[in-house]
Amino acid sequence: MKELIFEFVDQYAVWGILILAFAAAFLLWRMHRQLKRLNRNMGKIAGSIQEYFTVIMEENVPEEPQRITAGEGGREDRFLTYEERERRLAERKKQNAEEEEVFSSVIQEFFS
Repeated sequence: MKELIFEFVDQYAVWGILILAFAAAFLLWRMHRQLKRLNRNMGKIAGSIQEYFTVIMEENVPEEPQRITAGEGGREDRFLTYEERERRLAERKKQNAEEEEVFSSVIQEFFS
């Protein structure tokens, strides 16, 4: 019985190795195709995320106030009093904090 098995293995071993090699090559080719497809889809997702963040950040950007020049009856920014400068600085800090909070909430919403 052993001799029959060894004779069969000796006779067909080369074909078995070839079949296994072709099967391995086929599986590697399939994995390569799936990885390419996955990479392409991940690129599309990354682009969509970037577009989403761009839209979110553009919606929250306030319009810059127009400067009032001396010719229009007001004072220029360099002639503001200390209190007015501090008030504007506080408004900017508050606005920046609100923007950071919105950005953080968007990131948390996206990744949760």
